Amino acid sequence: MRVQTNASLQSSNSFGFESIVDEFVIVRDVDELEKALDTTEPITVLGEGTNVVLKPRIEGRVIKLAIDELSVLRIENDDVLVTVGAGVNWHELVRFSLGRGISGLENLALIPGSVGAAPFQNIGAYGVELDQVCEGVRVYDRDRKKVRTLSVGACDFTYRNSVFKSTSRDRFVICGLTLRLGDRELATHYRDVDTHVSTRSNARLTATAVAEIVIRIRRNKLPDPRKIGNVGSFFKNPILSKAGFDDLSAKLRIEGHHESGGLKISAARLIDEAGWKGVQHDGAEVWPRQPLVLVNRGSATARSVLELASRIADDVHRRFAVELELEPEVLGIF
Repeated sequence: MRVQTNASLQSSNSFGFESIVDEFVIVRDVDELEKALDTTEPITVLGEGTNVVLKPRIEGRVIKLAIDELSVLRIENDDVLVTVGAGVNWHELVRFSLGRGISGLENLALIPGSVGAAPFQNIGAYGVELDQVCEGVRVYDRDRKKVRTLSVGACDFTYRNSVFKSTSRDRFVICGLTLRLGDRELATHYRDVDTHVSTRSNARLTATAVAEIVIRIRRNKLPDPRKIGNVGSFFKNPILSKAGFDDLSAKLRIEGHHESGGLKISAARLIDEAGWKGVQHDGAEVWPRQPLVLVNRGSATARSVLELASRIADDVHRRFAVELELEPEVLGIF
């Protein structure tokens, strides 16, 4: 295990922000992870850096997970258990499964980042969330100093949240997960997907076809982080009480979808209505095709992106009395 000191993380985050960490370690298996965790330094675990805003300095040790195991076990009722390491690229996993005729991840195609980040925030897109296909999450338990597998129930998955992001974020390091995939009804109820599906014959609709539709939608709306620095959606979709939704509906025609005991609304709709599409601030910009996305036009910094996000959130709250919450993790110090 090699420890790099005063290491640059510019190539390890999709915004492309320069950030220096005291120590940087890449781990490729659980044994290396255990050694890397044996330190008195503060620890930050990093995947592909596609959902983080890195400030200029990270104190302590950053551990980058590169565990890349992958196995497939076919079981009863056409179900398939896919066990995959935290360091595998998520979209490559989707391609791998679909290429072997295994459905279940098609709606989650082209989500950037690593497998290890998926359970952290319970990724979801176009009507499907990870918890619907997750069988269990393999973790290193820092309290017990051993590897464990947590059931879906123990992960406490909710909208863009989990036990890994909330109550036990410093206890568990995600090493991989097992997915239960296989032949099941395709999820095409999401409006954007349904619009494309309605032009096709049901007899020709396959999981691969749904994935192709999702990829086309995402590429049309979202900038490629390899070309334009971004972390995808910068704000979560708010979940309002019935009373809060009724108050908002009196100001703005907007749809609400039942979620976690409330009504989930579109943050993009609020930001768009407030006139923020295309607005720029010190090299940061609200993406013109999707106002949930903030991008680095080349000269942005963590500070300018966060300042722009704060201005948007303040304005949305002033206009609509709705709180916007950041989706990416903000790490480090100025």
